[in-house]
Amino acid sequence: MRDRVARLGAVFTFVNTLVNVPSPPDGECRDGVDLLLGLAGEQEGPAVILSALLLALGERAVIDYVPGMAFVRVEVDVSDLARLPPHAGLFASRGRYFVPLDPRQARSPLGFLPRPARDALAKPRA
Repeated sequence: MRDRVARLGAVFTFVNTLVNVPSPPDGECRDGVDLLLGLAGEQEGPAVILSALLLALGERAVIDYVPGMAFVRVEVDVSDLARLPPHAGLFASRGRYFVPLDPRQARSPLGFLPRPARDALAKPRA
C-alpha cells in the first residue's frame, strides 16, 4: 500500500476492532489475542498489538505512556500531514512529527487522544 496514512488507518481500525471484541463469559482464552491481552493487560495490550503490526509493516512506531494510558506514537513525514484527518492530535518533537494512536476504545478516531493525555504530552518530559 503506497498511501501511508491509509495503511495506518487500516491497521489501526483492524486492531481497534480486534481488541474490542467482548471477552468470553467463561474467561477462557479463545485465541492468541486473548492470551496476549491477558499477558500485556487490557490497557497496554492493544498498544502492544498495534505497534507490533506497524513495526512489521516498516513503520516508525513506539509505545508511549502518559499517566493512566499507553498509546502508540507513529512518526509521519511532512508529506503525510495533509492526508491526516483534521481531528488528529499531531505533535512535534525535535523537528519530527508524530500521530498518536489509541486502539483501546471502540470506534476511537485515528490520531485522537483524550484531553488529559494531550495535556500530558504538551508538558516537557524528563
